[in-house]
Amino acid sequence: MPADFANVNELWARTISETLRAKGVRYAVICPGSRSSPLVFAFDRTEGVEAIPILDERSGAFFALGLVKRTGAPVAVVCTSGTAAANFFPAVIEASECGAPLAVLTADRPHELRDCRAGQTIRQVGLYGSYPVSDVELAIPTAELSDLTELRNTVADQVNCALSTEPGPVHLNIPFREPLAPIEGEPFASPIALSDLRSFCSETTSPERATVEVDLSDFTDSENGLILVGSPLKPISEAWVDNVTRLTDRLDWPVLADALNPIRNHSDRFPRLVTHYDLICRLPQSKGALLPDRVLVIGDLPISKALRNWMETNRPKSVFLAPLPGDFDSTHGNSETRYFDFDYGSPRVARVEASAFASEWTVLDGRVEVEMDRRLEECKPLFEGQVARALSVSLPRGSALFVSNSMPPRDMEFFWKRNDRGVEVHSSRGANGIDGILSTALGIAHRGKPTYLLTGDLALLHDSNGGLVSKVFEGSLTVVLVNNGGGGIFEMLPVRKLGDTFEKYFKTDQEVDFARWAATYGLAYERVDSISELRESVQRDAIRGVRVLEIVTDGKRDAETRRHWFREVADALFVS
Repeated sequence: MPADFANVNELWARTISETLRAKGVRYAVICPGSRSSPLVFAFDRTEGVEAIPILDERSGAFFALGLVKRTGAPVAVVCTSGTAAANFFPAVIEASECGAPLAVLTADRPHELRDCRAGQTIRQVGLYGSYPVSDVELAIPTAELSDLTELRNTVADQVNCALSTEPGPVHLNIPFREPLAPIEGEPFASPIALSDLRSFCSETTSPERATVEVDLSDFTDSENGLILVGSPLKPISEAWVDNVTRLTDRLDWPVLADALNPIRNHSDRFPRLVTHYDLICRLPQSKGALLPDRVLVIGDLPISKALRNWMETNRPKSVFLAPLPGDFDSTHGNSETRYFDFDYGSPRVARVEASAFASEWTVLDGRVEVEMDRRLEECKPLFEGQVARALSVSLPRGSALFVSNSMPPRDMEFFWKRNDRGVEVHSSRGANGIDGILSTALGIAHRGKPTYLLTGDLALLHDSNGGLVSKVFEGSLTVVLVNNGGGGIFEMLPVRKLGDTFEKYFKTDQEVDFARWAATYGLAYERVDSISELRESVQRDAIRGVRVLEIVTDGKRDAETRRHWFREVADALFVS
């Protein structure tokens, strides 16, 4: 027997790992377990793939998702059989909702050990329902060349599915018989030498991406139009920014951009940028002179509830340009959704010169900016909205920011100042949950640019085990923790009026000492008591590893401050 492979499982698993490498996988997140042993050793021995061990499957899957968000390339995540695979499910859902090419590899028992009370065995085939774009179970390993060829082609096809025009996670369920470790089993003759395996696994094809052209010239033949840009579903490339710039240069419509989109950090390229649309849509003017007859939406709608309600009430004629299939209009308005990816071009549109309509929007936006600037400068004690404003003018040029869900993205939408710092922004706005926030941020930062996480206290605690990832993390992550004593976002909703029930079931203050929490995981910690301290801290040279900057705020008071400011500014603008 050749010395290249100890047993059939090793040959089989190396064929999988080498094929994934050939298809662009450069990271494999490995969660511990016995049944997945062949895959663990295979990835560890595959040159060109970094195998990263992470204890907790839920955390590991979100870390892998963070790597996908940063690189745009497929990333593998591996676990053993049984409920380990179930812990991948939240990340699979998020990957599905944002079209992320996550390759989920779940080891399994062979068929004869299923449905017979064998340990660590559940029904893994189809475990993730309709969320993967493709779901296959591989054959039991053999050393037949025809079977290895079929294995290679199947694995390659799964990656092609993950990267197609309908991208998303793929699930490969992989049964193994013992022996699992690469020790000698029954003698076999390998049809492929180790020295030839890489070239064999590279003999696959990738489908050519067809260029999709969209002509919107008839639709955009209007001076009274708006462009709305929501949070991005995939990494924003320089080509994406260039192509959106080309569109806005030709249209010269106001651009209402969510702070979760990097457009706000390239304001020098978007002279018609409007950032205070949430408040503007609450004004009486928004039902008159500011009402558009055309709306072009790039991707998702911004998260502003006021904007969405305004769209639903007024039902302007709209076209959504989305890089994923499906209906993107949650308002069910007078709209259509067309597939278009700005990475590959810009739609044809009618040229529109500057108009009074565009000036109305931008002038009013400037007036709101002045009102908000004054309040933010004068506000004492520290107010949560000042954190988002401070980060918008303090984060190092070209750095990255990951934003948790709940209150942080709303404060960014309200208070994030337009700038030209080129900060790269990421979020998990697929399912909009607080699952895996710390782990995803660590994945984005791993071997990437200095990264900052803006999060609330409950979102951070919901992913406490992400702290364990710091032991294998290579990079710089600064956690900007806004601790408002529980679920601050619920203070913005009518449920806040329900007294003790609200405090117990919605606010859910955990009263954790975050200095001790950070020490548990060996993370650097700093308490920040003023906005000037925060700005100074984030402008320092980024450290290697993870640090936590905690800002303690009063969630109840800050919720009332937001409501009070919005009423004040709206009254001032309406009167004038």
